[in-house]
Amino acid sequence: MYVDCHPCSTRECDEALTKHQTSHRPPAYPSSHPPPTPTHPSLPPRLTTTNPPQSQAIIAGPQIFVSGQIPADNSGALIEGSIADKTKQCCENIVGILTEAGVGIDKVIKCNVFLDDMANFAEMNAVYETYFAHKPARSCVAVKQLPKGVPVEIECIAYTGEWSGARL
Repeated sequence: MYVDCHPCSTRECDEALTKHQTSHRPPAYPSSHPPPTPTHPSLPPRLTTTNPPQSQAIIAGPQIFVSGQIPADNSGALIEGSIADKTKQCCENIVGILTEAGVGIDKVIKCNVFLDDMANFAEMNAVYETYFAHKPARSCVAVKQLPKGVPVEIECIAYTGEWSGARL
């Protein structure tokens, strides 16, 4: 049974539910009955003047999904400086977003780092390690280009539930 369907008695919903039960695919919501809204709203945006096309972070159960952070300050202006300076700004943005969510950076369990040039890896990594000393799982990849021509972007997932802290 598809539990997220709106509790109504319209024929469209009944048909959609029956179709789901036989096909094991979620039914499409009729246009008169939109899907339910998320139970956890997105966090308030930190970069309010840039109007990004995504949320800065989304809370889903015990997880906080932080969107990719570029080296921009709270006004949305890109910062100048070295890869170390730019990595620090990305990490400070993450710290600020997680603080708004009520957790510390030590709750991060996974990071994805995007660099436009792997020659910057060592310099980025030196700063990264000062923020993520607890060594969450991580991927670091080189990409051809990043938004606004920045050389680094970092996204992460934090977990606020109970976990063992086990590492492999």
